[in-house]
Amino acid sequence: MLSFDCDTDADSAAAERLHPHLRAGGLSPLYAVAGEVLDSGATGYRAIADDGGVFLNHGFRRHAALDTNTGAVTSTYFYSAMDPDDWKRDIRRGHDAVNDILGQTPESFRTPHFASFERPADLATLWQYLSDIGYRHSSSTRPLFALRHGPFFSRAGIVEFPVSGCLSEPGQILDSWGLVRNGAGTTDRLRAELQAYLGLMQAGQPLLLNLYLDPADIEGDDAVITLLSRFAPYSAPGFTSVLSGAGHE
Repeated sequence: MLSFDCDTDADSAAAERLHPHLRAGGLSPLYAVAGEVLDSGATGYRAIADDGGVFLNHGFRRHAALDTNTGAVTSTYFYSAMDPDDWKRDIRRGHDAVNDILGQTPESFRTPHFASFERPADLATLWQYLSDIGYRHSSSTRPLFALRHGPFFSRAGIVEFPVSGCLSEPGQILDSWGLVRNGAGTTDRLRAELQAYLGLMQAGQPLLLNLYLDPADIEGDDAVITLLSRFAPYSAPGFTSVLSGAGHE
């Protein structure tokens, strides 16, 4: 299951260019876009939605600042630093943005910044709130939760899908933020970790790879895009299809 977190306008531009190539390769990515970013890139995101792209609620406020001179991205706007009423309001505004701009009613949510909002009380409050407003899924936790509870688990009527870890280092999120942007600066390790998962799938090993990437980190790397397309026979278009395939929904 492939998703893209679009936290900056650079991600928006990259996603617009990248989406047709992925669709042509047989992939159906999910998109988690902060509402203010979604509004800024509305034309491109509408084209993605019209081509079958499904969008998660990723909150409303921008939570990453892009230095247009250096390309550096700084994380901002953490739910862990806010009162519950404030982050609940941000979730509601994010919901309305997806609905108003794209005409989709999101049923899945992802918090900003993995590992920054994981105190048990915070997650319990989050899952209960999402359930109360009609959501079905969340993908807001890091691989540690999958190691503890499995590739998905239910809390307060919400099915939580932790993002996957690297096979070589299960606690490390398999993503472009950690392995490329804040890693060695190349996609070498990202490609190696993806190849390891692909080998298991080709061998018939049952598993769930919940992979998220930032479009701007991989758009120009043809080797990554080609590798992603090799996952097409094993890809799922959304959380509900994963649960159905596993006999849970």
